[in-house]
This record gives sequence, structure tokens and C-alpha cells, in this order.
Amino acid sequence: MAEESSKVVTEPPLVKNRLVDIYISCENEKRARDWYTNVLGLESLVMENGIRFILIEWGEQHKPVNESAVFSLQAPDIHKAYTELKARGAVKDGEEVIPYGADCLGFHVTDSEGNAIMIIDKAD
Repeated sequence: MAEESSKVVTEPPLVKNRLVDIYISCENEKRARDWYTNVLGLESLVMENGIRFILIEWGEQHKPVNESAVFSLQAPDIHKAYTELKARGAVKDGEEVIPYGADCLGFHVTDSEGNAIMIIDKAD
């Protein structure tokens, strides 16, 4: 009697649980790149895990994606980041560092193109 195979056949997922790129709408790509590197202080538009910020220039047709943040970036010292980014004009008036959930503090900044980004201190 032949032994039946106990192998379970599974199909690959339709979409992987992996972020590849973040597309950021902008009116002026150079101005946006300068903001992300000089104001926000990113060394590169490629994150440590390989995810890339892709700046898409729309010219006068640009409209910010959303009034609230659609992604967040981590700050090792949330209060220092808030103070520095406020001094650089990236923090909107009235925006403060506030709790987000039980173990996270954060605040929003607005890039040169009007897109909102959340800065958080959540541990890895």
C-alpha cells in the first residue's frame, strides 16, 4: 500500500507583508529633497531597512496626499526633535508632543509640499 503524502500545498500570498517604497507627492522635487535632507535631517531618502522615499513631482497639480500623516519616522529623543524641527519651521503652530497609545509620544510636521508626517519615539 502506497503511503499518502502529508505535504500541504500553499499558494504564495497575493501581497507580501513588506513595505517597498513610499511615494511622496510634491510640487517641486528639488525643494522637497532639500526639505527632507536639510530640515528633517535625513542622510538619504533610502531608509535603514531599504525602503525608499520616491518624490513624485506634479508641479502646480500637486495636492498634499492627506491632512494627517500617512507614515511616521522615529526620533531617538522626541523632545529634542520637536524643539529642533519647530525652530526649523517644520512644526505647525499649536502642535505639541502628545501621547499616542500607551507607550508612544509623537507630533506632526509638515514638509515643504504640505504633506503631514508623524514623528514618534516608539522603541524598536
